[in-house]
Amino acid sequence: MLVTPLEESDTLEMKREWSGRMKGLEDLAAFANTHGGTLVIGVDDDGETVFGFDPSDGELRALLAEVVDQLRLTPEVRRVPTPEGRRVVTLAVRPAPTLVAYRGRYLTRVGSTNRDMTPDEVARRALDLSGQSWDALPGPTTFPPGREHPELQPSAVSAFLRLARRRLPHASPDDSPREVLEHLRLVREDRPNRAAYLLFGRRPQDVASGAVVQVAHFKEGRLLNDRTLEGTVLQQLQDTLDTLRSYLGVGYQVGDRAAIEGDPSLSLLERLQRAEQWPYPLEALREALVNALIHREYTRSDRIQVRVFENELDVWSPGGLPAGLTIETLRDERHPSRLRNPHVAEAFYLMDLVERWGTGTTRMVRACRERGLPEPVFAEDSGGVRVTFRHAPAQGQQGLNARQLQALAYVRERGSITNTEYRTLTGASDRTASQDLRALLDARLLRREGQGRGTRYRLDDPSNPQ
Repeated sequence: MLVTPLEESDTLEMKREWSGRMKGLEDLAAFANTHGGTLVIGVDDDGETVFGFDPSDGELRALLAEVVDQLRLTPEVRRVPTPEGRRVVTLAVRPAPTLVAYRGRYLTRVGSTNRDMTPDEVARRALDLSGQSWDALPGPTTFPPGREHPELQPSAVSAFLRLARRRLPHASPDDSPREVLEHLRLVREDRPNRAAYLLFGRRPQDVASGAVVQVAHFKEGRLLNDRTLEGTVLQQLQDTLDTLRSYLGVGYQVGDRAAIEGDPSLSLLERLQRAEQWPYPLEALREALVNALIHREYTRSDRIQVRVFENELDVWSPGGLPAGLTIETLRDERHPSRLRNPHVAEAFYLMDLVERWGTGTTRMVRACRERGLPEPVFAEDSGGVRVTFRHAPAQGQQGLNARQLQALAYVRERGSITNTEYRTLTGASDRTASQDLRALLDARLLRREGQGRGTRYRLDDPSNPQ
């Protein structure tokens, strides 16, 4: 029996009737291209008003034939009674093994709405369905006969070998870049794969335009500093940590800075082993950055973004969680390791910068607990994954959900937020967004300005009662 009220989401849509066939078919196509979902026919989209939908057997067969003909999908069809004495029809589809097009469009489900997939998203989804990883695909050029590849840096290969000496004891510093790549299975038919460009390339951005880290420092809502970090993924990790060190005001306490940075025999981990107190656990920051670099979707042009605020620091990486993982499972010590870029991840493992067991997120949580700091907040946000570190719970912020914390960070950076922006940012429904914003108003964390569609929410200023 179907009990109302219902709430539309990324897996549930409601229609008063099937007369708007095009929209219903769009919903089913979007569900099939995302996580699967159910279309309920006979309930108003407010989730409360039941009109009922009880077609004859012939009409139901015609409806199903239309879905099969247009989408090549066979949904599970059910007639469901309601407490109001009416019956409705539900059409449920699973995630499709191939991309589903409707009238030449590829749709995906975002929150409670359908959205056209970008060409990059279509390519990425097709790649996922093929079972291949992006970093295993061949790069643009081959090895010249009898010579090393001009786009790969021997110095980057040497730096890798120094860091990997414990887990690659038989590797020799005298190995040529070609030999190292072949040992790591980063060459196919004389062509280095894309992971090789990310790890050792002179311009990794030639194979992934978004292979960049953007670091910004905010204070009192103003942008103080902004750096764009390129180079190999290992260089990006080192440069990001050095930038954060500067923004967070951490000073060297062991050894001479020039000597430490200029000694090529020291690994990255050795450079980081200093008796100093960062405002956040260094191990947790390193894990967050490494996860961002090895798990991001390199098919996207978005950059990894690191934001530093007075009492918060967050790392956002393009690409949602791999299939089978949820935000909740990230805190489980036993959650599986799902690798989006397995060749890049393998190189980081060999450099002793990551484990194979998917324990990075739980180590972040443990490191923050041991320092007496709030646990990091993990969230899927704007088509990516965000991890937020805090010094301590700000007054009145205890008990807020991840959506509300995202919104507060958004307001600190951009000055204000609307209900529409809140829904776009968090994927919440209109009802949930209104409830969340009301709670933030009641907690005096936000204040309202304007009326109707012009309403905006800003950080509450105790000195300004308006």
